[in-house]
Amino acid sequence: MGVNLNDNSKVIPNLTKIYGVGHSVVCIMLNELNIGLNCRVKDLTQNLLVKILKWIDKNKVLVESSLKQKISNDINRLKSIKVYRGLRHAYNLPVRGQRTKTNASSVKRKIGKNVNKLKNK
Repeated sequence: MGVNLNDNSKVIPNLTKIYGVGHSVVCIMLNELNIGLNCRVKDLTQNLLVKILKWIDKNKVLVESSLKQKISNDINRLKSIKVYRGLRHAYNLPVRGQRTKTNASSVKRKIGKNVNKLKNK
């Protein structure tokens, strides 16, 4: 998957380095594959690594580039239909209702020209 795993550390923190695989997904996967939670990466055989990859494919967990592509497609869709969240993404403003009067000043500095364009419309 393009992620280098450290041999001496435990499996859980190493598998969470994969983009799109969190702690809870790793715990569920290890329980279903009967791999100990305290197992180290150097103890995994090639067969177990193949089982982990097959589990990720079987359960349709989006990881790495496919997940990044899905997120960017969703954001571009919001921008194209010009909904509020899409406009916030387009102007690099906070999207999820964060305050901008005192916070997000660095963001507002970057797009000061765009804010003036919005006021003129």
